[in-house]
Amino acid sequence: MNLRAFKAFAAIVVFSSLLGTTEARASSVVPLDLDQIIAGAEHIVHVRCTANTVLGDPDVGIVTVSSSVVLDRPKGGDEPTFTVRQAGGELLGLKVDYHVPKFGVGDEYVLLMPPPWRLGLASPVGLSQGAFSVVPGAAGKEVGNGRDFAELLGGANPASIPPRMAARLKQEPHARARADLGEFMALTKAKAVTR
Repeated sequence: MNLRAFKAFAAIVVFSSLLGTTEARASSVVPLDLDQIIAGAEHIVHVRCTANTVLGDPDVGIVTVSSSVVLDRPKGGDEPTFTVRQAGGELLGLKVDYHVPKFGVGDEYVLLMPPPWRLGLASPVGLSQGAFSVVPGAAGKEVGNGRDFAELLGGANPASIPPRMAARLKQEPHARARADLGEFMALTKAKAVTR
């Protein structure tokens, strides 16, 4: 093993041990409801990924920087672009996977992002729980993160849930994995304002 590979490996080991500290609050994998995800988010953004760049990093070895154009931003700043810097990636034949969400160039997402921690890294709140893919639906764009929206909205006041979303929650579980993008954004905006 050459010195550069050894340093990268050592940095990865150190970073892995840091994931257990309170600074890694975005790495929670405990099931969260939408209110909890929103409460942990400094930014809520609907984005289209424009680039993924993998870089060496002196602190964690390898980072992936995902750049996006902002399509809508219910919470946090007003910049036209948004950047996510996460640990891991593949560089010089070394692949490191911390099971953080990955973003495809050209794909759209709604991201609920906490503030970056001390090394400038951040993953969506609750990892994949705070990353919603935007996909085509029967009546337009829809969002989903693989979870049942009935679970995500379990504690929500039924009067606060938009009409089509409320109707979908009465369907079979497989039909509740996605929601209308416009209704989802309106719901997150309303919930973010009350935080």
